[in-house]
Parts: sequence; C-alpha cells; structure tokens
Amino acid sequence: MHTKYLTCCKGAFYISLIYFISAALWIILSDYAVGLVVENTDEVILIGMYKGVFFVLATTIVLYFLTYKFFRSMQSQYDKNLEHIAKHQDTKQSLKDSQSELAKNDTLLKSIVNSSPDAIYAKDLEGKYILFNEAAAKMVNADIQNVLGKSDEEIFDIEDAKKVQIADKETAFSAKVSTIERTLTMKDGSVKTVLATKGPLVDEQNSVFGIFGISRDITSQKEHERFLEESKEKFYNLSYQDKVTNLPNRLKISEVLVEKCSQEIPFCLILLDLDEFKIVNDSYGHRFGDKLLFEVSKVLVEVFDSTAFIARMGGDEFAIALNQSDKKEIEALMQKLHAKFSNPFKIDMVKVYITASSGISIYPDDVQSMEEMYQASDTAMYNAKKLGKNSFSFYDVEFKKEAVAHTQMVTNLKQAVQKHELELYFQPQNEASSGNIVGIEALLRWKHKDMMISPDVFIPLAEQSSLIVEIGNFVIKSGFEVAKRWHERGILRNRLSINISARQLTHLEFIVTLKNMLRESGCEASWIELEITESSVLENPELVISLLEQIRALGFYISMDDFGTGYSSLSYLKNLPIDKLKIDRSFIMNIREQPKNQIIVKTVIFLAKELGIHILAEGVETEEEHSFLLENKIDSIQGYYYAKPMPLDEMERLLF
Repeated sequence: MHTKYLTCCKGAFYISLIYFISAALWIILSDYAVGLVVENTDEVILIGMYKGVFFVLATTIVLYFLTYKFFRSMQSQYDKNLEHIAKHQDTKQSLKDSQSELAKNDTLLKSIVNSSPDAIYAKDLEGKYILFNEAAAKMVNADIQNVLGKSDEEIFDIEDAKKVQIADKETAFSAKVSTIERTLTMKDGSVKTVLATKGPLVDEQNSVFGIFGISRDITSQKEHERFLEESKEKFYNLSYQDKVTNLPNRLKISEVLVEKCSQEIPFCLILLDLDEFKIVNDSYGHRFGDKLLFEVSKVLVEVFDSTAFIARMGGDEFAIALNQSDKKEIEALMQKLHAKFSNPFKIDMVKVYITASSGISIYPDDVQSMEEMYQASDTAMYNAKKLGKNSFSFYDVEFKKEAVAHTQMVTNLKQAVQKHELELYFQPQNEASSGNIVGIEALLRWKHKDMMISPDVFIPLAEQSSLIVEIGNFVIKSGFEVAKRWHERGILRNRLSINISARQLTHLEFIVTLKNMLRESGCEASWIELEITESSVLENPELVISLLEQIRALGFYISMDDFGTGYSSLSYLKNLPIDKLKIDRSFIMNIREQPKNQIIVKTVIFLAKELGIHILAEGVETEEEHSFLLENKIDSIQGYYYAKPMPLDEMERLLF
C-alpha cells in the first residue's frame, strides 16, 4: 500500500516538473523571439495576447488529456470496484441459494426416507446409529431420538443384538451388499421376521466409515406363508388321503399308476371289493362299517410289504399297486390275504365275518395305461364275484369281450323303450278244479333285431343299471291301459297281475306314480293285482309292509311271487298284507319224484288256507304236476299245462 502511494507521488511530481520547465521555456523563448522579430510595441502586445491565448489553449488541451486520463483511470477503478461488489453480492446470493437448496434437499431426503414403509438406518463403525427413519422406529417400537447415537443393545434382545453386530462387522469388512432373512426379538419381547439388505458407507477416498441398512417387516408374510403351507398340507390330506383308513385315496393311486406306466416296469394292480359290506353297514351302522374298513386296511398293510402302494378307492373297495408281475408270486400273496379273511374281525366287542373278491391285471401284459388297468382289474374282480365271491381272478381278454357285450346290452336296453321294442305278453291263471281263467299275468318281453331276449337276461341288467324303475313304469302304464281296454270290452277275467321289482317298490315316488297312472289311464285299482317277490320283502321288511298297506288301501290286490326261494320268516308271512301266494316252479317241477318238495308244497298250501290267502302254483307243465296239486287242493295254476305266455292279440282271442 505504501509502495503504491510513493509511486503515485513520483508520477505526479515528474509530470508537474515537466509542465513547469515546458511553461518556463515557452515564456522565455517566446518573449525573446518576439523581441527579435517585432519592433512595434502594439504588435508586441498583440503577439503577447496571442501567445497567452495559445498557452492557455495548449495547457487546456494538456489538462484535458491529463484529466481525461485521470477520470478514465478513476472510472476504471470504480468499475472494477463495482464489479467486485457485484461479484461479492452474487457470491453471497449464490451461497444463500445453495444453503436454501441444501435445506430443501435435506427436507426432501428426510421426507422420502421417512415416507418409506421399509426401515432405513445407518451406523458408524462403532455400531452407533446415525440415521433411523420412522418406519425403523415403528418396527422396533422405539422413539427415533432415543435410538440415534445408541447401539443395537438398546433395541434388540441381547443375543439378537450380538448376532446383528457380528453381521454388521462382516458387512463393513467385506464392503459388499448382502440380503438376509432374520428373526429378531425386540426389547419389549415382540418377535418379528425381517428381510434386511445391508451394505458399506464409503467416502471419497473409498474408505468405509459405516454401514447402511434397509429392512422390511415380513412377519405377516411369513405367517401367511405358514398358513398357506398348513392349508396346503390339509388340502393334500383332503385331496390325496382317505380320512377313514388314513390310506391314500383314488386320486393319489391314479397318479402313482400313471407314473409307473410311464416307467415301463412290469407291475400289477389288485382291486379288492368286500363282499356283502352293505349288509354289515345296514345291520350295525356306518360308524361300525368305517371301523371295519380301517381293520381291513390294517390287514392289507400287514400282508403286502412296504413297496406296495395301498389305497382306498371309495366305498368298500381297495387298490394295491404291487411291484410284481409273476402270477405265481401274486397268487401266493392273494392266498395269504384271503386266508386272513377266514378269521372274524372284532369291532366294538362284536365279531363279524366278511369276505373279499379281488381282480388282478398286469402291466404291460394285460394293459398299457392307468385307465385300462382300472378297467381290467375291475372286470376281473366281477368275474371273481361271479365265481362265488371270496376269491380272486386274474384278468383275461375274454372278460373284456363279455364286458363289452354287457355294456352293449345295457345300451340297447336303454333304447328299447324309445324304439318300442318292449311289449307285454300275457299268461292265463286257471282255476285248478275247473280250468277256467281266473286271472292273467302280464309278462315283459324284449324283441331286439327280430330276436326275443329272455327276461332272465335283461331283467337283471335293468336292475343293475337302474333302468328297472323306468321299465317298471312302462309295464304298469301298459298294464293299466290293457285292463281298462278289457274292462270296456267285458273280457277282463278277475284281475290283471303286474310284477313290481324291489327297487321300484321302495322308490320314493312309487305311491304317487301309481295314483297318477290310475288317473291318467282310467283304470280301477281293483282290476289290478301287484306281484312282489319274496326277496324284496326281506331287504327291508318294515318298510315293505308299510308300503304294501298303503297300496292295499288304494284298492290293489297283492300277491307274493316266487314264494319259498327267499328263506322268508313265517312271522313276516303272518304280518304281510298279501292276498295271494305263488309257489315257485322249483318246488313244482317233477314233484311226483321229489318227496321233500311234496312235503313243502303241502305245508305251504295248508298254511295259506289257514291264513286265508289264495294259493297258486307256478310253472305247471305236466299232468303229473297238475294232478298232485289238484289232489292237495291248490286254488289255481299257472303254466304251460294250460298256456304259454302270448302276445296281446292272441290273449284277446282266447278271452273272447
């Protein structure tokens, strides 16, 4: 500063000195020159005036340039000062703007961090928290200010705090980001499962000065996952496990069979069905039946080794997938199994005997797929039942032919009503003493493709396939219409007899159906005799007796067909509301040569007459049979002895 001042003084002095010397020289030299040139005084004065004006002008010009330079220098300095001031103000404003921006960014960062549903936090290398957002505070049930500057011991259970600190040190040491699922116990005792992502905090020199963490509370998610897992297990049990026996069910063994067939390794499938299980169920109840099924499952597990896959198919049917294809080995196991059924099962202190029928098919000898295996084993099982039950049968290709024929027959029978292939034939019932027609039985016949199919063939088919009710209704409707027609023509002899199957009799709508058909046909109940079989009574005596009483109350005449073949109890005979007994042909045939049958027939005739029941003998064909019955005072006779079953037009000609 002092040096600059001296420099300025020297500059000013030198300028002033130059100006002084120049001015002095100008005056002296100009006056001397004027004196030499001009002699006139007036001219000297005038020239002096000009000289003075010139001097003033010259000095003014010099002064102007000096002043201009000064002011320009001053202006330049002033401008520099102004620029400096402006820059200072800009810097100050910029600093203020930067501080404001930083404040905004800080607020924004805090807002974002605290708005996150995940816990966000940071620690220094000593494990002290330097950042802790609201979600983190909520997760650990603590206040943010009480956490900052503190370590994990203030938040977590001591043991968990140590585990967290060890993990943090590993993160800081490895300088890598990692994600881990961890279950933590808080200070207040609450337990939470978190998914934590942790990584290092690094400065500009790439030095780690702490760690950061982002944790998500997945406690609810894990509980939901556990719930789903438990539900999955329950669903699996419901879907693949039989609740009665705890064995796998049909769905599961089907999957096993598909897998085994895909492996192309020989094995066999055994389908086992309990014989007459329904009787046990009906006699002792379903709870008893379930216990029996459980005991049977234990026998199966005992007989077959652990490599066998045993399942309950449903009802009283079981399936065993066996890793064997040798028939002799399989036969030995089956004999061992059926020997077990020779011993009684003890259920609730009750000993019960039950047998089983089994069908066996072998892959790939008999079948190529799971569906074929079921079908083949099922066909073999029914063949075992036909052999007398309590046995087993290997699949044979002939069974399939029979099954196909059976299925085709059932299909044809379903279409028979629509195609008008079913028709009624009629057989007279004659008074034994006079031979006069005292009744007529309507008998169903099936003419298919110009061939008559025996009732012994299609009636069992109808009963097995549930067509018996539909076909039975056709017979009743047709019979009522014929009775009405004969009544109008005056040729109805006593009553028209119509057979009723056991399933039809116990059908829920049977009584209503009878009433509706009577109304629609115009037939009178007193013109009709309804025949039931002895076996239908034995299936449910109390129910059948109740139904028969209702039917009789409508005005129908009731008879029991095939008497003597169903091992009926005489107590039921006493209580049954029936009007007629029909002795089965098996007792009548060749009766002169069958002393025991003679005794039975004589006894039945005597009982019927004592009970006031009309007695009829079926299937009478010879004079010997007829004479024996006449001698023993039978009421009426039906059979070839008088007439074979005949179509409607022939029967009407006979009646006229």
